[in-house]
Amino acid sequence: MTTLADFLCPYDAGAFLSDDFGRRPVHISRSGHPRPDILDWPRFNEALAATSFWTEDSLKLYFKSRAALRESYCDPVDTRGRSAPVNPAKVQALIALGASVVANHIHRVRPEIAAVAHMLEKAFAARAFANVYCSFVGVQAFQTHYDLHDVFAFQAEGEKVWRVYESRADSPVFPVPPGDEAEAWLIETRGRVLFEAHMKPGDVLYLPRGQYHDALTGSQASLHVTFGVAPATGLALFKLLETVAARESAFRSYLPDARNQGALRERLAALASRVRALLTSPAFAIDVYNLQQGLATPRPDYALPRRAPQAWYTVAGKAQFVRRDHGFAVILETGEIPVGTLHPTVEWLLQQRRFSFEEAAARQPYVPAAELEGVLQRLVAAGVLIETEMAQDAPRA
Repeated sequence: MTTLADFLCPYDAGAFLSDDFGRRPVHISRSGHPRPDILDWPRFNEALAATSFWTEDSLKLYFKSRAALRESYCDPVDTRGRSAPVNPAKVQALIALGASVVANHIHRVRPEIAAVAHMLEKAFAARAFANVYCSFVGVQAFQTHYDLHDVFAFQAEGEKVWRVYESRADSPVFPVPPGDEAEAWLIETRGRVLFEAHMKPGDVLYLPRGQYHDALTGSQASLHVTFGVAPATGLALFKLLETVAARESAFRSYLPDARNQGALRERLAALASRVRALLTSPAFAIDVYNLQQGLATPRPDYALPRRAPQAWYTVAGKAQFVRRDHGFAVILETGEIPVGTLHPTVEWLLQQRRFSFEEAAARQPYVPAAELEGVLQRLVAAGVLIETEMAQDAPRA
């Protein structure tokens, strides 16, 4: 499996995390060091041959930064709202004319790329995805632009020259609208060239979110994989806070009529004080941890024909799940059981009649199985759960 150290080699991964990530662009030249086996021309051709995956949404073609019309490379569809499927013959005809190809979300069809995306998700507590860019001699598929996420560009085949500019948008979350005026504005505001990166096979270019850049294919066809890395932003806290606040009567209550300014100010001050307490509480820190860890897509781990043995539990005893500012617990007549990061799963399972260990584990796949097993065994010992057996063909309750 490719590790972050392997991916960034020979650059020091620790130094990258402490000094560069989110701060400045970095060109990492492989310089003869072993490179991860991520993509080459044969495997890209194999991916394109998976025609059932490619539609107008997942496969794009560009001429001089302008997207080709879907009618020029897709088949028509009759079903309203359905994405048009790609026609391979039409795609090849446009490629012959010099079109660049962008294969979005290729991690869904290439396991080697998916493994790197998953590694980046774990390394940065983020959601990651991968797109492939295929362009030909002397082509600039895109004008100067910046991205709404951090970028790791891996040069797989051929060479490409990237120009990285000194300007960087301030934590952008909204895309620049398309059009000539927007392109002119980006060129006007990009600043001077910070550096040029002559990308060769195995090289990695890191660009923090908002960094202005563009690229030009060299004297041979180029194939590179762009890994987008998108950690949660502070804006995600509002949804978390809304979920937590909805549990409390003070937030569910009607606000005073704004014409009574004194009453309104008093209520807003009280709510603001409570919001501050919630945001700075240990329980909310656990919520943020779960949010970040939940961004990563679980890797499939099939080993057919082997099937995992199932352990079943029946909810037998009365117990109450509670959330307090200092943490989460199951309240019993004899005491309480803290549940920590597993609180969403425990709250769910207490509402079931019967469930399997695998069902519970699937709700928070980033939590180690041993941690979940420990909480379930404590609930069994307290009489809240009973370990049961279910016949293979028995209907689910």
